[in-house]
Order: sequence, then structure tokens, then C-alpha cells
Amino acid sequence: MKHPRSPGCESHRSSVACRTVFGILILTALALATSACLPLGERDMDWGVGGANSDTFTLQVENRNYNSARLFAHWDGERRRMGTVGGNQTETFTLDWRTRDFRVEVDFLAGGGFISSPITVNRGDNLVFRIPPQAR
Repeated sequence: MKHPRSPGCESHRSSVACRTVFGILILTALALATSACLPLGERDMDWGVGGANSDTFTLQVENRNYNSARLFAHWDGERRRMGTVGGNQTETFTLDWRTRDFRVEVDFLAGGGFISSPITVNRGDNLVFRIPPQAR
């Protein structure tokens, strides 16, 4: 014997399913945004990068542009060289955590470049920074 369904039951189930799918998509996006496990790239050693007792974070830089680029980190008005990433290549940098907000400066070897918007960083974070193909 079938039980009668109350009106709106199907729409309630759809709503719950949509919220569940949306939550899974958000968690997947966050997991992808924080993954970075490639070999270490060129680093600025006098900046104290990767000290044994330091609080660090990882920055994976995906250069989707065909031009090679020099990379600089901006912390509290201070500019420090991180290294270089080749055109259409990926490098990973381990940096000492200083404050929550920093910016990445991209200086293309062929000329031009840009400075990112502020990026919020916490100790132990794994971040991905993408240089778009059309960047100049």
C-alpha cells in the first residue's frame, strides 16, 4: 500500500539535494585551491625562506603566459624577490609567513607586468596563483 505524499514533498527533496550538491562543489573548489605539491622553485634565501622553526606557507605559481616572469612578494610595503617561473610552467615556493595580507608582483622578462590584489594568507596554507595567458 502506497503512502500518500504531502504537497510540496518533491520540491523539498530537490531543495535539499541542490544544497547538498552545492556544498560538495564548494568543498571541492576549496580543496583544489589549496593543493600544491610540486618541487620547490627558485627562492630568495636571505629572506629566511623555509627556516627549521619558521611558520611557512606554500605558493604554487602556474604561469599560463608564454613569457617567463620574475616574481616578487609584497609584505607591508616591503618588496622581496621570490624567484622566476618560465613561460607555460609551474613553480612552487615555500615562504615564511609574515602577515595575513600580501601581494604577488609579476615582472615579465619580455616587459610589462602587474601586481595582484591583496591575498589573505595563514600559516601552513597551500595557495595557487595563476598568471593568465593574456596578462601583459
